[in-house]
Amino acid sequence: METKELQKRIRQKKFFHNNGIVLKGVNLLRDKYVRLTELKYAFEPSMSEQELRDSLNYLSESGYINMRHVDSGEDTTLADCNFDEIEAKVSADGIKIIACVRTDECIEV
Repeated sequence: METKELQKRIRQKKFFHNNGIVLKGVNLLRDKYVRLTELKYAFEPSMSEQELRDSLNYLSESGYINMRHVDSGEDTTLADCNFDEIEAKVSADGIKIIACVRTDECIEV
């Protein structure tokens, strides 16, 4: 196997693993929103901020987490708002992933 192919597989597997960790991390407070900055501190140094952003973006775009602005409570995305102004909560579809009722090939639970 070529080095580039091996590196690609390693990055892909880490992304799948990170997605599961982030989804479960957001779910820790269950029915409450958690600030993204708190998640960042919880996952450092094992996950970089960019890796966290990649996972949050995937989970949000897939409908597994809901994100809102901390002050206004309005729905938002990483593209529309500063990282430190966002909080997240697991959606019903995200809970199904955690409970293994639903699967997503990009999330390792």
